[in-house]
Amino acid sequence: MLDWVFEGIVNWISGIVSQMMDAVSGLFLQALGTDLTAMEEYFPFVSKAFTVLQYMAWTVLFLVTVWQLFRAFGGPVTEAENPGTLLARSSLFALLIGYAKQIFLLVLDIARAPYTALMEIGMGGEDFTFAGVEQTLSNGLATVLAAASVVGLLLLVVLEISLGWNYFKLLLETVERYIVVGVLCYTSPLAFSMGASKATVQVFRSWCRMVGSQMLLLVMNVWFLRAFNSSMGQYVGNGGALSNGQGSIFLWLFCALAFLKTAQKFDSFLASLGLNAAQTGSGMGMELLMAARVVGGAGGGVRSAGSVFGRDSATAGTGAAAAGFASGFADRFRGNSYVRDAVTDGGVRMGAGGGAGFIGRAFGGIAARNGAVLTGNSISSVASRDPGSSGMMAGDIADRSLSNYMPQLGGYQLSETQISGGRISTFAVSADGKEAGVELYSAAQFEKPEGPYSMVTASDGSQWYQMAGGAGAGAFYDAPFFTGSMDETARVAAAFPGAPEGTTLRTAGEGLLEACGGDGGNALWYNSAYYEEPDAPHTVLSASNGVEWYAMQPHAETPEFESGEGAASYNRASFQSFLPGYPETVSFVDGSGQADGRIEVRHADGSGTRFYDSAQYAAPRGDYRVFEDSRGGQWYAVSGTAAAERRPVYQNGQPVYDGDSVRTEIVETVRYPAGPSRFGEPKARKHPDGGKPPKRKRPV
Repeated sequence: MLDWVFEGIVNWISGIVSQMMDAVSGLFLQALGTDLTAMEEYFPFVSKAFTVLQYMAWTVLFLVTVWQLFRAFGGPVTEAENPGTLLARSSLFALLIGYAKQIFLLVLDIARAPYTALMEIGMGGEDFTFAGVEQTLSNGLATVLAAASVVGLLLLVVLEISLGWNYFKLLLETVERYIVVGVLCYTSPLAFSMGASKATVQVFRSWCRMVGSQMLLLVMNVWFLRAFNSSMGQYVGNGGALSNGQGSIFLWLFCALAFLKTAQKFDSFLASLGLNAAQTGSGMGMELLMAARVVGGAGGGVRSAGSVFGRDSATAGTGAAAAGFASGFADRFRGNSYVRDAVTDGGVRMGAGGGAGFIGRAFGGIAARNGAVLTGNSISSVASRDPGSSGMMAGDIADRSLSNYMPQLGGYQLSETQISGGRISTFAVSADGKEAGVELYSAAQFEKPEGPYSMVTASDGSQWYQMAGGAGAGAFYDAPFFTGSMDETARVAAAFPGAPEGTTLRTAGEGLLEACGGDGGNALWYNSAYYEEPDAPHTVLSASNGVEWYAMQPHAETPEFESGEGAASYNRASFQSFLPGYPETVSFVDGSGQADGRIEVRHADGSGTRFYDSAQYAAPRGDYRVFEDSRGGQWYAVSGTAAAERRPVYQNGQPVYDGDSVRTEIVETVRYPAGPSRFGEPKARKHPDGGKPPKRKRPV
């Protein structure tokens, strides 16, 4: 069973190699000729920049000429050139710079004749295809080996990949040699700028030799490629046999490989003859293809194929192998390191390297495109790292996997998710259709945000600042809905672990709760995501979701003062019980302002004192005293002096007149200094806005 599967894989690889060779065969020679059409169309900048290089060349030529003329003032000591000859040569090469491209194209026309002649040589057996190569190799191996085995299949793959690899390298050499010719053409003005002076003329001569060498290589490209093509036709036709009955597929293969190697190194051979041929093909093929890594990992992949798919092939039967493959695939590609590596752009990989890692990431990419979900550990390997080594995750797999790392996002439909080192962003749509932009910042990598945020815990235990904006942002900051019932005390304790025992809450508005009980009194709690921190006395409570709430200090509770005849004694007794620490004798109590947190009393000498609830008023300016009531509330006491003032007399709501003047009377009163300012309500934030991104911590 496994031999049959392996044979199918080998045949599939062989077919792909031959099809790729067939697809590019002949393409390069027709497209890359002895003109610069491909160079100008693929790289239009070089044509437009040619004029700049011409002016640059004239500048260099001028500087060289001026310098050599300056040296002429030194006479025979400086071994300067003859000024007349120098000026004549400079004028000539200045003219050549202006026609540099036309001169180069004339040289290309000279090379076009042998190039075209080699292309037009007809050979009956050259109308070939690579499609039969793998079959001919297989037949030849079957002749050498008594029976096709795993060894024969591996040998077939090695031989065909070796042949295809060297053929591609020769094609790359062909392209590089053509590009060198184009570069020489469009930089030719710089070469002509070196021809005027004896000191720099050697540079121009070397450039001329290089041009000649590259023209020869351009023509030899046709010679080598067409010669190899004809060899392929000979091989497919007769299996590599010679007319004398000798030869074999191995002899032909070694000859073909040697021919390709020689073609690739022909520029080195020309250089050894003294020609200035550019050395190309040093590593372009290895950079373009990763064939070496794949082949290098193939042996390890075959040896450990069982471990990759979850079973050791040496100990598993046909049924066990199938079961092992299925279960092993599910275990191996369930949001694991290879899937994580396949969907992470940059950063440090989690999975193994080499050929096994390359294959693992290929299967990981397949799993990601077919609904795989990343584990919290895989996401943590990016999110918890420094940005320099984290890389980035995005796309559909990040959308459907983020809740595994951030449990509070479960139940939301996520989109446009981006995960990088210490920062995560996403758009979350709740069940009611409200959308919010959510930003999460690692507490280990970022400073505390200035705006509203909640603190959340990821699946790896790390702490994150969560900030949200948009129509649905409130869901990421709000507390549960409360009705004020005593039956909800357990829910209150769970939502606000720091609340006094027995506290009940009632939702009074968006980001607003009314608290009752616990340590006594009623108070309002303001959500820090909706309101700025108030000036009035308050404590800061952290909800279980990390959001801070401003719990206002309860207003002082005053006794009910009565009005009317006979109420003075009752009010005095109530006041003395309410403020037992007040030392002065009270003759009259005015409780008309107690709803606003203010009480006034009068003394026997006509003076008075006003008391202000410290939970509702700021500390007064000037002299004041502080008293504590029987319920623990703090009051600011501001003293006033006795005074008399003339006031109009009113009767039935109308002023009374004595002639033309309003009748007045002297009234005893109390004169107070300016009273303290009353605390305002907490200011609402501009919500929702998502807050200002925090600053990243400096590395230690």
